[in-house]
Order: sequence, then C-alpha cells, then structure tokens
Amino acid sequence: MTRLFSNRRVLMWTLLIVVLLVAATVTANATLRPGCSLLPVAVPDEPSGRSERVTSEQACAALGRPLPRPATLPDGVSEAGSFVSTGGPANIPRMVTVGYTKSGRGVGLLTVVPGSGIPTGNVGEINSTVAGVPAIVRQVHLVSLDTDDMQYLWSRDGLLISLHVQLVEGINREAADTMAASIR
Repeated sequence: MTRLFSNRRVLMWTLLIVVLLVAATVTANATLRPGCSLLPVAVPDEPSGRSERVTSEQACAALGRPLPRPATLPDGVSEAGSFVSTGGPANIPRMVTVGYTKSGRGVGLLTVVPGSGIPTGNVGEINSTVAGVPAIVRQVHLVSLDTDDMQYLWSRDGLLISLHVQLVEGINREAADTMAASIR
C-alpha cells in the first residue's frame, strides 16, 4: 500500500513539474516574442511574388522575430492589415508591410525587412534620429494626392524599418514623428 501511495506521489509531482514547465515556456514566448507562435509557421511561396495577407505569427516567421508595431497611432488611425511578399529570389529576404487607414483612406505604410543598418548607398542621407538611432527623415509633397508625406528610414535590432505617413486632416508632423518613435 505504501508503495502505491509513493508511486502516485511521484506521478503527481512529475505531472505538476511538466505543467509548470509548459506554462513557463508559453509565458516566456509571449513575453519575449509577442505575436510569435511556439510552433513552426510558414508563409507559402507564391511564384508571382505578390504580397499575401498574413497573421502576426506569419509575419514573425518571415522576419524571424516579432513584427515591430507603433505603440502610438495618430487619432483615428487604425491598422488595416499585414502583408508579406512571397516568392522571389532566395537571396532576397521577405518584406513585411503593414497598412494604416483613417476614415477608410490609406494614410500610412510600415515596411520591415531583415537588415542591419541603412543601406550603404543611403548612409550619406542620414539627417535625423528616430527613437535615438540614426535615420533618414524627409517630408515630401505628393502632387498626385496633393498632400505631404513623412518618410522615415532607420535600422534597429537587425531590421530595416521604413514608415510613410501622409499628413492629412488630423495628422500633423508631430503625430507622424510620435508614431515613428513609438515603433518597437
């Protein structure tokens, strides 16, 4: 009888340890890699190379880390969807693009691709910082839309990040700068 009780006790402790290990693994993944799956996730290749709408887990799989997102959006702006370029040459990394809208109109575009540093050909254009790292920041007038577009390009944590924000009603330069600086 004592032996049966001892075996049950060992089984209960083993089960408790397994449950705690699984919980710790899930918690660590959620904390260190938000939006990333513990299981392998794939984005199928499309021979045409077009972009496919993806989940945050698929974006993470394409980048090899969580997709950086802005913590602060201008008033009325919301995320419209995430897309990943598919297909293409093997030496070209996949590009993740996130669109932002306001009142149904596209007003922002975040593009992220694996890469450490601003491309060599653009290094001479560095004229500012975004969240403390060297960046290229420009304000360009888009004649076709009759609006100004804030353009940001910087590199952080092995990712090359590009953000375009149109300065339309309710979105000024300060709001665009805040959105860019909040991307983590």
